Amino acid sequence: MEGLDKYRGMKILIVDDEEDMCVLLKRLFERQGLAAMMAFDGESALDQFRKEEPDAVVLDILMPGMDGREVMLRMRRINPEIPVIFMTALAGVPGAVDAMKAGAFDYVAKPFETGEILEVLGRALDERLMRRKFQSFQADHVGQKDELLQLMGASDVIVELTNSLKQIAKAPFDVLLIGEPGTGKALVAQNLHDESDRHKKPFVTIACDALAEDVLEQELFGYERGAFPDAERSKPGKFESAHGGTLFLDEISAFPVALQSRLLHVLQTKSVVRLGNETPIPADVRIIASTSKDLHEQIEQKRFRPDLFYRLNEYSLHVPSLRERKTDIPYLASRFLQFSNKELNKNIGGFTPKALEKMLAYNWPGNVAQLKAVVRRSVLFAEEYISAEQLDLEMDAERRVRAVMAAADIDESTIEQGIALKDHMRKHTAQIERQILLETLKRTGWNKAKAARLLQIDYKTMQTKVKEYKLQDPNG
Repeated sequence: MEGLDKYRGMKILIVDDEEDMCVLLKRLFERQGLAAMMAFDGESALDQFRKEEPDAVVLDILMPGMDGREVMLRMRRINPEIPVIFMTALAGVPGAVDAMKAGAFDYVAKPFETGEILEVLGRALDERLMRRKFQSFQADHVGQKDELLQLMGASDVIVELTNSLKQIAKAPFDVLLIGEPGTGKALVAQNLHDESDRHKKPFVTIACDALAEDVLEQELFGYERGAFPDAERSKPGKFESAHGGTLFLDEISAFPVALQSRLLHVLQTKSVVRLGNETPIPADVRIIASTSKDLHEQIEQKRFRPDLFYRLNEYSLHVPSLRERKTDIPYLASRFLQFSNKELNKNIGGFTPKALEKMLAYNWPGNVAQLKAVVRRSVLFAEEYISAEQLDLEMDAERRVRAVMAAADIDESTIEQGIALKDHMRKHTAQIERQILLETLKRTGWNKAKAARLLQIDYKTMQTKVKEYKLQDPNG
């Protein structure tokens, strides 16, 4: 394995009642450029922990007097941010398992290979560096008004995004935000408006994927009394409401083809005509549009006008996925923990090292929105700290697989009948689609707009599928 050169100078506290083991580890760590300290019992270990604030602790679990588990619990009360690695001659003892649940970073079984202890220590120091960066970020931004960094984190890609945003915010360009669902495109849009010369004027949002075509037309362009049967009074549209300010067209990829020419005309003329009227009304707005889909593909499929794309894409910004900025995870998780504590009237102190390691290893297909939901759910069931087991990251994926297999109802007897693959697919596709739709609707509380976003289909398609499969909310 690689050495620990990048952690040079970081402090390690070694705690073991066997002096020979302490000396052996001290020499090993110092050869790696680390600063190593030794303690031979629990009380002296706690004393050094308070005075020196090490970056990691390597702690024997079986010691006379105060055992390693009790030492670790006391250390966590002093500073829960410092990772603790257990050493034990009996890897399977209940104490080791309990210690892991109580917040140990990891443990190694004696006798261990040099490479094994260095690998575990390297991971622990990685976490320590990440937590330091998070704490430094908090200290540097207290009282500052850089709202996007406060909301999204301080990873290199977010800092780069913020710098680009500041440059474009005051320019007259319309902006296209590109990124996966749940990455924070709405936050970026709001920040673009707040940093622009239009910040004193309205910031108006419309979700293009959440409204049926006729409703979207009415909401966006406005209408006069009597323009259609239910139009009992005149109503200004979003373009009029945003006059002088910014209009955010969220998920523009779902914008109906039949209305795209009309949208383009408004953008070109800077005026809007209400339904049931022919008089143009001034509409001086800056457009910020977002998309989670590839609009070039949409153009090839004749689902998006190329002239509208080029008109909207005067400047584009990529909003990175959480996979691209994992160093923001500790910061974001801490923010969501604070919100959830307040909302649920709890006082959860933080995440165990294993929980943080698990979050950093996960790919977060739902991005920041998923992280927020996972933390919120974990706070509900946690008692003191959130453990790796309470994060429950695999739950959604496993549930989807079970649902798909149950819906397909594939068994050996079906296969033995010699049915062609295409016939298998034809038979089961509708069942699988229905089950996935049903599971997603349940998960979103039967909110069709949210379900459509999660499945990356437009709202009209969702409505059609719900009708086709006769899906009904059991609560009405």
